[in-house]
Order: sequence, then C-alpha cells, then structure tokens
Amino acid sequence: MQLARNGVAIGKQRRMRQSVIIAELAAQATESTFRNLANPAVPQSLNYINDGLGYDHDSLGPHQMRASVWGSVGIATLMDPIYQINWFYDHAEQLSGAAQQMSPAELAQAIERSLPNAYGAQLELAQRLYALFADIDVASMHRTSAGSPAAGCGPLESGTPLPAEESGFGRAVIEQAGRWIGTPYVWGGGDTSGPTGGGFDCSGLTLYAVYHASGGRIRLPHYTQAQQDHPSAQMVPFAERAPGDLIFFTAPGDTDSHHVGIYSGRDSQGRDLLLHAPQTGQTITITPLSAWDGERMDVRRYTSPNIPIPDISMAGSRI
Repeated sequence: MQLARNGVAIGKQRRMRQSVIIAELAAQATESTFRNLANPAVPQSLNYINDGLGYDHDSLGPHQMRASVWGSVGIATLMDPIYQINWFYDHAEQLSGAAQQMSPAELAQAIERSLPNAYGAQLELAQRLYALFADIDVASMHRTSAGSPAAGCGPLESGTPLPAEESGFGRAVIEQAGRWIGTPYVWGGGDTSGPTGGGFDCSGLTLYAVYHASGGRIRLPHYTQAQQDHPSAQMVPFAERAPGDLIFFTAPGDTDSHHVGIYSGRDSQGRDLLLHAPQTGQTITITPLSAWDGERMDVRRYTSPNIPIPDISMAGSRI
C-alpha cells in the first residue's frame, strides 16, 4: 500500500494525468505486486531492505528494472522504489503527446516492454488504488525527485541499506530453504534444482539454499564435511553466529560432521533455532538448537565471489 500511495503521490506532484498514474500503478501491480524485490542473481541487492525475492533474470524493484540494462546508476539506486517510480514517469514524459493517445495498459506496455497485453488485467485494481489515494494533498510537498524519500518513508523503509549486523545473504539462505518446509526427508535427496526422489537430506537442502541465495555463484558439494571445508566457507565463532549461517554437528569422538542445518535466529523465548532436514520419516522443519546439546557445533558463513553481472540475453523477455 505504501508503494501504491507513493505512485499516486509522486504522479500528482509531477502533475501527471490520471491515466498516466493508473498506468504506473498497473505496471507495479503486474511486475511485482507492489513489492520492492531483491534478486539473488544480483547479490548486492540483498543488502537492502526489501519486500521479498524475485527471480526474473536480474530484475529488481517494484518495476523490475534489469540490472544489466539499468545498472549504471548503481544497485543502491535501483533498489530505491522512489527512483523506480520516477523512472516510469520520466519515460511517460519522454513519450510526450504520444502518451496522451495511449490507454493506461498501452502506456505501461510502451514503457515496460513486457509481454503484449500484460497490464490490462490489473487496470481495475489500479483504478481502485488511484481512487483511494486521489485526495492526497501534495500542494505543500516539494517535488519528489528520483532517489529522494517520499512522505511516509522512514530511515528503515524498503530500499534502504540493511543494518550492519544483518545479512541480506543470510536472509536469502533462510528464505530459499524455508520454501521447502514440510517437504519429506530423503537420504541423498536434493540438488541445485530442488528435491530429488521426493525430498532433501540435510546437505541437499543447504547446498540448494546457498546456491540460490548466491545467484548460482556458490555450488557446495553434497556432503556435510565437504561443505564445512569448502573454500567459500568462513569459520565463525559460535558466539558470533548470525541468521543464515550453516551449523555443522559432530558427535563426540567423531572427526567428520554428520548433520548440517541453517541457523534461523531466536524465537520469542530466546531459544536458538535451526532450519533443517532431520531424518527419514520426518519433514523439513525448524527445531530448537538445544536438541544437539553435547555435540560439537561448527559455524560457517559463506561469501559469494564478487563477479560482475553478466549481460544476459534479453531475447523474448522484458527489458
């Protein structure tokens, strides 16, 4: 609702016609369902407060602008939803008189360049949202320029950098694994594409989560000790564990770890939690870390290589 409100407020500040504002709202609804989306294919985007993850090539934000096309302004700017809303209105202004001859759906298509007729289905919602916020008084508001905060956006709103103690990559690891909660444990199950044989085992789940959280840049082996020793794994003292870190468990007297899970932070009672694939007959779940009291716990944090974003072919896809 905040993104929809900002779409209307900024459009009215810029004296856009009602049909242009409705086009912007329809575009947001279609591209991101009014969410400022980060994308694991662009690891830097995970360092900014977002409304979830998207997986369409290297697209970011409420208007799903592609980093390989628009990234010269910097990822911090692309992750600013106010910049993206202004981007839409900038392009509407560039179309000038031609924009006045277009319906809202046609205008959204001309700017977003998506599949034909992609935006018509959201026009009714866009019109309702415009009516909801049409009475916003913008007379006393300064024009909102690209990259500047709109009224109502606080210092920790969507698009701002995450606090230093939080990790966007760690949150992405948890989200990638969490989507499979309830999936059966299958010994040897799971690879970078998802469940195999109907499920995951513990290391299959972690290799999947780390692979997708890193945009395919970190491919862990399917064995707990090998994951623990992987070159991308950074040793972290247990006291410095953070959500998204992997925790490896070694039984007394053993040399190799036999289980791995994803540290998921603490519950309301202050108990440490682990997201993991337990054992045969059970499903992927979250368990208090105290279940492994008495075992050695080794924490590893994975870092993605700083690889430039590839120039992905745009044939057949929206730019």
